[in-house]
Amino acid sequence: MSSDPTPEHPWPPCYYERDGDIFLPTGLARSPWDRQAIAGGPVSALLATGSEDADLDAAFEIARFSVDIFGKVPHAPLHMVREVLRDGRQTKLHCVTLMADEKPVAQAHILRVRRLETPAFPLASDYPPPGDFASVQPEGGSFTMAGAIEYRPVSGGPGRAGPGVAWLAMRGEVVKGKTPSNFVKACTFADFGNGFGAVTDAREWSFANLDITVQFLRMPVGDWFLLDADTNMAGNGHGTARNVFADERGVYARGFQTIFVAPGHLSKELPPRS
Repeated sequence: MSSDPTPEHPWPPCYYERDGDIFLPTGLARSPWDRQAIAGGPVSALLATGSEDADLDAAFEIARFSVDIFGKVPHAPLHMVREVLRDGRQTKLHCVTLMADEKPVAQAHILRVRRLETPAFPLASDYPPPGDFASVQPEGGSFTMAGAIEYRPVSGGPGRAGPGVAWLAMRGEVVKGKTPSNFVKACTFADFGNGFGAVTDAREWSFANLDITVQFLRMPVGDWFLLDADTNMAGNGHGTARNVFADERGVYARGFQTIFVAPGHLSKELPPRS
């Protein structure tokens, strides 16, 4: 899906390079809304990576991962601060804060629940497999966040107003030299719902997300991750992206994003709608 490797764009692509405790964003991490900022997907991915770096008890399952974005996350050196908010016998709550120049710019909370064999009531899933679809080059090509992603549209998607369904596979790394886990991949794709399920033309009305929430039924398996996204708005300046996440075995999580709706930067140049 990505272009051939070159000295300027080596393979595999990555969102960050690491220098000790400092994470240096690459060009692929840039936001589509502001080239001086980092996109939500790489922000979520780095926070998920940071939560894994903590000393996590394998007897606990991740039940929820949520991210609050405090404003523009600058395309600049970043570091993380970790804190345990609850260390119970049944549940644990961890906090990872992303810092730029000693200022918090984004924060994740990771809720973990003790593992226990209980009745299973999985969500119904009848999504067609990824092998039924061809890969396409996302808008922006290999020099954006999409440069680390293989994308197979099922229906709708970026550039088409309305619900969107697609299979996604990560072909790059979040941090250079570190293979991302399926948890980290899932948290990366959790940011994509507002784009894949957008109901407005970004040139008229932008739809940046302010947060990310994923409620896991289980951890995903395999290389391919399905995103089924749609957006609802009430005409009052914000909206909600509702996402379903599946792998080839079925649904593994649901997610939400709060959408900040604002006039698009090219809105005055568009012809009036008939």
